[in-house]
Amino acid sequence: MIHSDTGTLPGGHPYASVGDGPRALVVMPGFGDAMFSGRYPPFSGLAIAPYFARYLDDYRVYVLSRPRELPPGYDEGDAVESHARAFEPIADSHDGVDAIGISMGGLIAQALARREPDPIDRLVIANSACRLDDDARSAVRQFERYAREGDWASIRSKLAAAMFSDGRAMAYPPVLQTIGRFVQPRPAEPADVWRSLEFILEFDGCDRLEAIDQPTLVFSGERDPYFTAELARETAAGLPNGQLELVAGAKHGAFHERKATFDSRVREFLERPYSTVLER
Repeated sequence: MIHSDTGTLPGGHPYASVGDGPRALVVMPGFGDAMFSGRYPPFSGLAIAPYFARYLDDYRVYVLSRPRELPPGYDEGDAVESHARAFEPIADSHDGVDAIGISMGGLIAQALARREPDPIDRLVIANSACRLDDDARSAVRQFERYAREGDWASIRSKLAAAMFSDGRAMAYPPVLQTIGRFVQPRPAEPADVWRSLEFILEFDGCDRLEAIDQPTLVFSGERDPYFTAELARETAAGLPNGQLELVAGAKHGAFHERKATFDSRVREFLERPYSTVLER
């Protein structure tokens, strides 16, 4: 039977893991991670196994949440310090570690790869870039106002419209604003939501991309309103060993909505020998 586990890693990071591969693939989720309890029920690893099925032959996959009760002024230094602690036992238990950072997780992954590079061999930045697009700042500030009012349904409904390019962009928002108000999980610590949003607004790593030496794939939707195609191109171009995959027509949820494309491209990237990735 495939191995799965849940628990908390150093630095207060809840996680769920699945797989028996010799290497570790650490998935660092987006901003929405702050909007649930932060506790993975037993057997959560088995529940996520189908989603990560294409990686399980070679990897043990860890979905690594951020700690609850983020400190006021949560910033890059705080994120790097706690994530570096969480990565230590993972690195010690596996032959190597690759990482996927999604949206806000992509911002943190960049900072970690730059400031504490040892644990990460290869990096995928999904629907993220070196900073938030200027035109998206007002939308993120609106999310922050919703968070301070405890209006989680409005955040989720607007996120859904920005993530999907198909019928879900129309169908999900009204459901989330009605039934979703009663069935969607609530944040364990409401302040974590607006502190995460403040982190996104403050983060700018565009002038420090050259310090990320790891082979890095930037995967983005061409219509992402938060981390635009222009920013994705700028990010990949600024990386010493950067590659870019832009998905035509996709928005902020390209990693999920176009998952077959995402998995194929990421697997191809991760399967190439390290020296070959560097030469590409």
